[in-house]
Amino acid sequence: MELKQYDPCGEHFLRVGRHDPAEKNCCLWWSGSGIRMEIACACLEIEAENPCTDHAPWMGVLVDGAPVCRFPLGQGTRRYVALAGMDGSVKHEVTILRDSQTGYDGNDVVKLLAVYTDGVPAAAPVRKLRLEFLGDSLTVGEGCLGPESAKEWRTAWISYMLAFPTLVSEKLHAENEGLALGGWGAARRGDNDRESRIGRIYNQLCGVTPGGEGVYHGPEADAVIINLGTNDGSALNNLPENERPAMEQELEDRAVELMEMARARHPKAFILWAYGLCGHPVEPILQRAVQRRQTAGDTRVRYLSLTQAASNGSRFHPSRAAHRKTAEEIIGALENALKVQ
Repeated sequence: MELKQYDPCGEHFLRVGRHDPAEKNCCLWWSGSGIRMEIACACLEIEAENPCTDHAPWMGVLVDGAPVCRFPLGQGTRRYVALAGMDGSVKHEVTILRDSQTGYDGNDVVKLLAVYTDGVPAAAPVRKLRLEFLGDSLTVGEGCLGPESAKEWRTAWISYMLAFPTLVSEKLHAENEGLALGGWGAARRGDNDRESRIGRIYNQLCGVTPGGEGVYHGPEADAVIINLGTNDGSALNNLPENERPAMEQELEDRAVELMEMARARHPKAFILWAYGLCGHPVEPILQRAVQRRQTAGDTRVRYLSLTQAASNGSRFHPSRAAHRKTAEEIIGALENALKVQ
């Protein structure tokens, strides 16, 4: 079977996820970054460049919104089978994306170099609704795959296409843009590092990876979903009693600051702070932050208390069932606010 080569940055594909449209390479900076196409083919392969040495980034493939394939990238430049044995006479919408989170301790820029297929890909239409997700390991889908007995940190246990951001986006037929890092918070990382807060890198393309420090100029979103506070709660719990009031105020202020940043980038968006998947210890603080924005005149912001996960997957993180429940609750809030079906 003869496979023709295509440029993933070319007209045959729609770039998805957080990326720079002007870049010459198809860089997969964040979870959910990739390409989407409409295609009838029997086989589809990709060529990717992976610079990582201490872990394996994973790729995911969705067909008509359903996850059908997942595979790790070996080091260096290699070619991989994404789809095989398909009915070449039937057209589907195919998405190829980065399924595991980006690194935050070195060069982790995966590049999609080429697509090979016996079919003729056409860029999928841009979905009318656009959602931006900000968060931590819950948002990137840590623990969504693997056995509950797995306690070690490995990218094998992380799946963005099984996590609530993808579930929400596919249900609402929305474009999905994620910016999330395990361990990070609205104010502090779980070990009390103040630099590991999402607001610090929010306006950058990918501020934790070399080459991604530039200002991000992405499209406006219809809704911004923030799922932060879990690691801030861990940081607060690890502080001496006399230091906690200052940390609580810091978290409230940083939460307000992040919502202000989101509002500046997305003037018309509905902003939803959804928290509680791993418990609710800092819920009153986040509710106060949302109330401050509302008092300041922002009528398009709301707090959503999520149902705590009833079961775990790998790494003591919520199970896929918990992510499905969270997705249902977020979808309900978005449908009401955005009047979508």
